[in-house]
Amino acid sequence: MLPKLPGSVSQLCIYTGNILSLNEIKKKAGQDATEELLSSLKIIVNNWKIPENMSDSCISIKNSDESLNNVTDVAPTELKTSVKVFIAKGKKEELQNAIDNLFSSLGAVSVDSLVLAYMNHSSMSNDELLKDILELWKILERNVENKKLDRIGISDVDTDLFIDLYKSAKIKPSIVQINLQSCCVVPPALQEFTKANEVQLLTHNDPLDILPGQALSEIFDSNNKRKEVRLNWVSRYQVHVICRGVLAIKGYIVSIDLN
Repeated sequence: MLPKLPGSVSQLCIYTGNILSLNEIKKKAGQDATEELLSSLKIIVNNWKIPENMSDSCISIKNSDESLNNVTDVAPTELKTSVKVFIAKGKKEELQNAIDNLFSSLGAVSVDSLVLAYMNHSSMSNDELLKDILELWKILERNVENKKLDRIGISDVDTDLFIDLYKSAKIKPSIVQINLQSCCVVPPALQEFTKANEVQLLTHNDPLDILPGQALSEIFDSNNKRKEVRLNWVSRYQVHVICRGVLAIKGYIVSIDLN
């Protein structure tokens, strides 16, 4: 669990590094995304030593071996990086923050694909959700225009909302992911639309709430007793070596607020 922090600390950013190099994770094959993320966070936090004379309001907690995010024997052109950002609220600055942290951590120039997952939207109407997603989408579009992202996509929205997003967006989504845990059959209308518009339709099994509040508090607040521990976003990145067809790097970056 996280050591007791000075009261001035209000935000944490946790970098797992390449979890494929963590022996504890290797021994737990078959975990879902939440279990894998929680296991990784516990390892990083438990090994972290609190700096002396810490006074910053925002601190970073990193794997001690940052070189784990590097593939040294392969040219950058032979690597394919895919990212999924789970964002907890519709704030554009949080999404850009997630993207900036990702590029800083990986030392990357560009990312092949980024899929956006907007969490905690079950109580929102489609109109409200579309409004929020379109605002977030502007950030993704800007990063495509700046040559940082190649393809952008969306996860866990219904067919009507996806079609509305596609029609409204300046840069169209080229990927849509659906969760087969909540949708046993791919909607025929979505299949038809994605095929007609050359959108990659993918299924996934990521939990709808990748980092539940109770688990978050257990790791980060047991010693700190803050009024609120709130998730901002989780980024998951995967780097494949194209010529070998193997996954070389997998990791998470997590941003949380301590109030």
